[in-house]
Amino acid sequence: MNRPAFSQGGDSRPHIPLVSSGWAPRRGRRFSSAVRPLMCAALFMFFACGIEDYIYLPPVPESYVTQSPAMSGAIIRLPQINVIQFRNFTIFYRIYISGESRASLTPAEYPSLNAALSSDYNAFLPYTNVTTNTTVNTSAVGTLFKNRNYWKLEVEDYSVDDILEGGGQTVTVNFQSIIGRDPTLDEGGTEYVLRRSNGEGTFNPVPDRRFLNTTDLDSTGNATALVNADVAPASGSPFVSYAYVAMYIVAMGIDNNFSPIYSSPTFLGVFRLPD
Repeated sequence: MNRPAFSQGGDSRPHIPLVSSGWAPRRGRRFSSAVRPLMCAALFMFFACGIEDYIYLPPVPESYVTQSPAMSGAIIRLPQINVIQFRNFTIFYRIYISGESRASLTPAEYPSLNAALSSDYNAFLPYTNVTTNTTVNTSAVGTLFKNRNYWKLEVEDYSVDDILEGGGQTVTVNFQSIIGRDPTLDEGGTEYVLRRSNGEGTFNPVPDRRFLNTTDLDSTGNATALVNADVAPASGSPFVSYAYVAMYIVAMGIDNNFSPIYSSPTFLGVFRLPD
């Protein structure tokens, strides 16, 4: 059972009674002399090595996410997180190609849009059920994103971690189709242009790192681990292709061993990429 990283109140360590300097039975003195060094060694190892703590980072409540009309984005209110291991919020994404043109979508319709979208959504679903899943295996969340080919959302010319490091503010992912305008992450009156990941150099997105629907993006031949690793191709060969992106947001932190930890993910929705 996972438990919070911190406990309130006084010292919770076990206390060993001190042996009185007065008379004690001979057997007790022999027992104490023999056992006390072993007990001290055991306690030293206990506190030196420690017991693994599962640090709980609260997720973004689903009620803090508001969908924009026509699958054009979402407005997210970021909660305050008062855990010293917390660093920032992180948005993970994956792009899906489909032969269907949609302006609205329900989870029941995911299989017809793209089979991989339905599979990924069902894989994440147990982790996003925050009403019953108040604690999660922090390493499993990060591994799950990686194994499902979800990548960290980035922005042009800025560190997205700095933009999402606080709490209490509202941010918007905006995929409105406006000629000459790329999709943006809006925060505090500033628009940051969204950029696809390149896996820290592990793959080379084509035609570029913009979140726009293009022929190169739609190409099944480019949906490989070395090119468009963030793209799930369409089933079959649709005559006309459309691109969509699914997104999740998590609270991200660093544990006592300097390893990344995550909150339970919150589903932001599926959005249509402009042409």
